[in-house]
Amino acid sequence: MGYLEVEGVAKSFGPAKVLSDVSLALEEGEFVSLLGPSGCGKTTLLRIVAGFEEPDRGTVRLAGTEITAEPPAKRQMGMVFQAYSLFPNMTAEENIRFGLKVRRVDANEQAERAQELLELVGLMQHRGKYPHQLSGGQQQRVALARALAIRPLALLLDEPLSALDAKVRVQLREEIRRIQQETKVTTIFVTHDQEEALSISDRVVVMHQGQLSQVGTPAAIYGEPDNIFVARFVGAVAELPAEVVDGTEGIVELFGRKVRAARAQGMAAGTRIYFLLRPETVRVGPEGANGGLDGTIAGRTFFGALTSLRIELADGHGSVTTAMPSDQAGELTPGARVSVSWADDAPRILRRE
Repeated sequence: MGYLEVEGVAKSFGPAKVLSDVSLALEEGEFVSLLGPSGCGKTTLLRIVAGFEEPDRGTVRLAGTEITAEPPAKRQMGMVFQAYSLFPNMTAEENIRFGLKVRRVDANEQAERAQELLELVGLMQHRGKYPHQLSGGQQQRVALARALAIRPLALLLDEPLSALDAKVRVQLREEIRRIQQETKVTTIFVTHDQEEALSISDRVVVMHQGQLSQVGTPAAIYGEPDNIFVARFVGAVAELPAEVVDGTEGIVELFGRKVRAARAQGMAAGTRIYFLLRPETVRVGPEGANGGLDGTIAGRTFFGALTSLRIELADGHGSVTTAMPSDQAGELTPGARVSVSWADDAPRILRRE
């Protein structure tokens, strides 16, 4: 039994089914991200956990107690929204103290807790400023401190970084993870940004069409996708059609040639598969080298330390992408003819319907 549990939760809005029998359990102190495209149900699931939406069926439990019917104010949860939702007529410190004041906590204790949290989020020098005097990142730090002030049993974050610019997003997501690890509060983080989810989570929940497509560590989600939706949604991937020829030896037929794929071992001959290659597993060499697939560089994108190359395979067989250190990209420019290869254990294999 988990510390925070959702069991058999379903939700529809009119004829639209948003969640279908979703079950998920978080351990105490765990940081879990709900990741998925718009409309997949992740925010609805978070709002059901928070108490802002009622499920059509299913239960929510926290620390061993069912809270499905409890109103939000009685759930001992802190929530941070995408749009900071600070009180504009209150200073940063007053915003942080608000929840404690509503709970009639002693004024001295309010002040001590506010000071502790202002220091935790690095805003002590801004304690007397109003929201309009703070940057977006600073306002979100105040919102986070306010949510933590009541010492919640769980912290819920609904795309809290999406309104910020790229550099601030990276800084603040690292701050959120640091603060969560220091406070050890059980946390659900909703995002549609795969980089955010993979970089700060203990586990990632990939959602699709109201269901959980895969739940696992960031490394497992990226490296061992359970299905083609997860493979496509999380990170770049080349998706090549192939067929198992020999499941004992792990031999597959790819574009008329037989190649070894370790993960095809144990699969029945004749099984149609997706032969999946992540960019970091693709090696580039001279045309015709190493028995690889020939192609032409169709695009080159510079990312500072890394350069990404998109390679159109010969005979219309699709494309693959590779990433390499920029100082090794050299003469690999659009129009150059090359060969792509990979280690036997590099391809991920999924059944193809």
